[in-house]
Amino acid sequence: MSSQSRNLRIDNIKAVLIFLVVFGHLIELHITGDHFLRSVWIFIYSFHMPMFALVSGMLSKASLDDKQSNQLVKNIVIPLFVFEVLYEGIELLLKGSLSVYSGLFAPYWMLWYLMSLLCWRLMLPVFARLQFPVVIAVGLSLLASYSESTGYFLSIARTLSFFPFFLLGWKLGPALFDRTKKRVLLISLPVVAVAIITSFLLKSDFDYRWFYGSYSLNRLGMANMTGTLYQIAQYLASGVIGLACLHLLSRKNWGLAAIGQRSIYVFLWHGLALIVLQETGVLNAIFTLDKALTSLTALAVSALIVWLAAHPWCEALTQKVLLKPLSWLLIKQLNGNHPTPSKEVKTDTIVAPVEP
Repeated sequence: MSSQSRNLRIDNIKAVLIFLVVFGHLIELHITGDHFLRSVWIFIYSFHMPMFALVSGMLSKASLDDKQSNQLVKNIVIPLFVFEVLYEGIELLLKGSLSVYSGLFAPYWMLWYLMSLLCWRLMLPVFARLQFPVVIAVGLSLLASYSESTGYFLSIARTLSFFPFFLLGWKLGPALFDRTKKRVLLISLPVVAVAIITSFLLKSDFDYRWFYGSYSLNRLGMANMTGTLYQIAQYLASGVIGLACLHLLSRKNWGLAAIGQRSIYVFLWHGLALIVLQETGVLNAIFTLDKALTSLTALAVSALIVWLAAHPWCEALTQKVLLKPLSWLLIKQLNGNHPTPSKEVKTDTIVAPVEP
């Protein structure tokens, strides 16, 4: 299969994943009293964040030359800085104070992923020279989960928690989906089916905080070997379920590649859309509807947000007003000379999830 076809497969996967991010986040605050939505949310969170890290790893290189360094500034540092200021400014306008994240020295809300992605890219050249990088990353994550010094601070806990999936994606590479055989498909279907059924069978007291990757074992009440074994089982389950879902998605061109190519804009802007819906009362109104209508409306609103944020006009406006000016300013200062400004800041290869 050609490289272009392979990229279309990945872009389609990115589009589906970013939709799940928006939908999962939209329903998250209202899943307590709705068994159906809660079960769907648990299924989504069982794999979507690990798979975002894995796909980002697939698209990363184990090198850090001048070109790669500039790309990190353009694609990660600048969007992180711009939208950190934007969202904190919105918090200040709405509530009269900065967000709780600022007090924790943590990236605002969903922006933790850009911070973690930056760390992963900086660590990749080192881990790429190790014999068993994924195993070592898992070991570091398990050890760090006993510490109370990580958590939300600079997204350290999540950086370590999801780093194994990023490394696994780098090891597998984007050609993974070219090697999909029929027997893999036959395995993937029952795996996904069992995962969905299990999500609906879980008891209402199931502690879904395990999915966030930001809580220590002590805060989860399992700072012991049982907790460590639970984490290992979670790594295995997320990996198996996630890869099964990606294999199923890669079997067909869903016609969503254009959205996948602009998934970063959905990630950056959907938080603002949800804030507007929350402040205007629309979000709460959705969950006062009949349960079936609530689910359908949530799906429709999520799809609308994805479509608007992934529209070429949104991309052009974001580049022209926010990213490109700061890119020209920062890259010029970092280089210490007068290079030709880039035409645009290409951020379409970054995939990022959100969290509560």
